[in-house]
Amino acid sequence: MKVEREITLFAEEGASLSSGSLRLYAVPYGCVDLYNYDPLNLRAAVGIVVTKEYRRQGYALAMLNELSHISPYTFRLHCLYADIAASNRASIALFQKAGYEECGHFREWLVIDGKHVDSIRMQKII
Repeated sequence: MKVEREITLFAEEGASLSSGSLRLYAVPYGCVDLYNYDPLNLRAAVGIVVTKEYRRQGYALAMLNELSHISPYTFRLHCLYADIAASNRASIALFQKAGYEECGHFREWLVIDGKHVDSIRMQKII
């Protein structure tokens, strides 16, 4: 059984999303990347990495939930999205648990291990 985790996300001093991407840290658990920032439409893509020793313990969900909580206020975002390999059922389930919904399927969109694979786009309006 996974327990709810509290996470604090922070960026390096002086870092800003205005450059188009921003890494937010949740030390020692991992980090969340915001990238492909679109200031006109107030959206950004999300990537998440959890360090090996903290995987499958609820930290990834806590990071996504914290990101959704701070994003509209700190970064003035309206939408977060993630492109996930269609075969990565665990990641798709994680984003669904965090309130993201499937909104697209892209054929041969990502390259993994030298092969083009399909991608599922997950989106959350915040």
